[in-house]
Amino acid sequence: MAVTLLPLSNGHYSLEFEPMDLPSVESAIRDHYGVPDKRQYPTSAEYRFGGCSFTFQNEWDDPCLISGSAEGDEILRNLHKALDTAN
Repeated sequence: MAVTLLPLSNGHYSLEFEPMDLPSVESAIRDHYGVPDKRQYPTSAEYRFGGCSFTFQNEWDDPCLISGSAEGDEILRNLHKALDTAN
């Protein structure tokens, strides 16, 4: 599993992974934060879990979860650590 936590120019983070890792990412979210609320948009989705909102994009088979808050950044760091140690 290749999961990467990328710092963004706005100071927040993007958790990026391969399409085949999507079930593992979904499982880690459920295990740590419960079932997320999801709202689908034409080119992205909004996921809400852990008290935060994340943008999910999967353009060109390059899925990622993007944080827009300091609390969300911490959640993505925790998910990255959980997924990285699962390997």
